Amino acid sequence: MIEIGGLPAHVLLVHAVVVLAPIAGLGAIVYAVALRWRTYLAWPLGVLSLGLVPVTLLTAQAGEQLEKARPASALLHEHAQQGDVLKVVSVIFFVLVAAMLVVTYEPFGRRLVFLGGLRDNRAVRVALLIAGAVTGAFFVYQSIITGHSGAVSVWAR
Repeated sequence: MIEIGGLPAHVLLVHAVVVLAPIAGLGAIVYAVALRWRTYLAWPLGVLSLGLVPVTLLTAQAGEQLEKARPASALLHEHAQQGDVLKVVSVIFFVLVAAMLVVTYEPFGRRLVFLGGLRDNRAVRVALLIAGAVTGAFFVYQSIITGHSGAVSVWAR
């Protein structure tokens, strides 16, 4: 089992996911709907969405090891399932945010000349912005549901 300072790593790493995933999700929603904020949000949103992928996967791996070390319950099993969904959502979120940034944020897209047609296509831009906002909202929801099910599995005995 992965430990940090004698504590199970999952217990510590989960806080990063529970705090940063909703911030990233809300950032994607704001990026999609507020044109004037895009310049300020592009880099932080890109870095945050990229950083959340390994943090989420590492947190889930530490949780799986903790699950093997502790007696399993139905609540813990439900939390593990929610964590599996969150892993997938974090990867999908990153891919959509990256695509959204490349197509809508000038400094990113300027370097990718072969995407000129996509950047000029309004329907593609709008579709990616909508997909990014919806995925951001689902990322917020899934991180809350996963965190809640984890708290319930620990504290509702």
